Amino acid sequence: MWTFLAALIALISSGAVWLNKVDVPLPPPGQYHTIRNIDPASVDLTWPAMEGPYAPNEVLRKAHRLFDNVIQSSETVAVSPGGNLTLLDKYGYVYEAEPASKVPNAVFPNEWALDLPALDYLGPGRPLGFHYDAQGNLIVCDSLKGLIMREAGTGRLVVLTSRVSPDDPTAPGSPLAYTNDLDIARGEGGAIYFSDSQAVPVGLSPDQGPFYDTFRGFMQGLYTGVPSGRLLRYDPASRRTEVLASGIFFANGVALSADESFVTVVETTRRRVLRHWLKGPKAGTTDVLIERLPGFPDGISLASDGNFWVALVVPMNKLPVVLQYKLVRVILAYLPPWARPPLPKWGGVLKISPTGEPLQLLMDPDGSKIAYVSSIVEHGGRLYFGNVKENYGDALLPTCASPGHQLPLLHKLYGGVRRVVGLDLSRGMVDLALREIEAYEREQRLQGGGSVAGLEAVVTDASCLNALAPAAAVF
Repeated sequence: MWTFLAALIALISSGAVWLNKVDVPLPPPGQYHTIRNIDPASVDLTWPAMEGPYAPNEVLRKAHRLFDNVIQSSETVAVSPGGNLTLLDKYGYVYEAEPASKVPNAVFPNEWALDLPALDYLGPGRPLGFHYDAQGNLIVCDSLKGLIMREAGTGRLVVLTSRVSPDDPTAPGSPLAYTNDLDIARGEGGAIYFSDSQAVPVGLSPDQGPFYDTFRGFMQGLYTGVPSGRLLRYDPASRRTEVLASGIFFANGVALSADESFVTVVETTRRRVLRHWLKGPKAGTTDVLIERLPGFPDGISLASDGNFWVALVVPMNKLPVVLQYKLVRVILAYLPPWARPPLPKWGGVLKISPTGEPLQLLMDPDGSKIAYVSSIVEHGGRLYFGNVKENYGDALLPTCASPGHQLPLLHKLYGGVRRVVGLDLSRGMVDLALREIEAYEREQRLQGGGSVAGLEAVVTDASCLNALAPAAAVF
């Protein structure tokens, strides 16, 4: 027995030594990339103290969901020039939700009505970050196709760029393998700043349906141990694409500062946000805005007060330790999906200052209400959250002025167009709401119109958000 154990240990040890000397290829779709050694010092394993601005809380549990089980993993949300919400699901379908006040006979006019079926289809790929430009065009980072545009008015799809320009001094003509997020300058002729997360591309999900699995792609890039992400700029006038910064360990969310003196880019694997200077004496250089975050950051956006919102998609865990050991990365890369450790479920949103000071962490500790937050958009006194994994399009956190915290769904028919209307209800309004819905149904039946197809409601306490977390008044 002891002889067998000694032989097994010797075999494993010799295998580990051999693995450290060779580059092991990834399984498909990353088979042209290899798992390499990495300098452990290049990844910070320090955990921040969960106190002060990082103190644990349950603020995000007072948010509510929009279009639960209707929208499948919209990475973010954008507000159109006409004031509608735009959502893009993981299959590439475009949805719009208009203020319910625009819907004839709306029972609850202060919420959103989602038009079904989908408005458009962007074709194969996985849309991630997106914004509207000054002309009303929808600019989308598609992980497969690159930087694309859905033209205002016509809906025509245009590929703006799928590679770096041939005259770029750092990576001439190199393809965009994993286009992720963007922000659009208000000056500079509407220059588009965007991220190319890594050199390992995104492939179709092998076990969860016909969509491009960006999380699996992220994990494959992590297994390689190679920081290959980039921050880029696209000039609409010259149609030139240039690299601003490279060597980023999964380049993710992108946001310009209020004065556009710098652009931020999230470095997910290293749990930090980088800052690339566009103006002033530091122009053209890149430094660290904030590091040692309490979770793995995803999206970043400009807040209404000039600070930044950072989405923390999963909490701090042992994942960075994986990077140190090549043997572990090889084993994980080749494990079947069902055998891999599950992602911890939580919701996290962090507000930081333009100088990188953490201001406040908003949490749902177990992700029971809000989980896997991938982006934040502040609009009309509310925060709208995208998510990368769950089947609701976004969630919103109202300010103290908005009492409701849970969003049931109401399916209606208006002139043959199916809509899903979110209802913002507090506990004390449930009975009244149900009576109004019953009256609406009776009226519609008498008029020969549509009827309510279903209502789901789990209503939480309507206490003011700021009474629960006074620091949340920063909204």
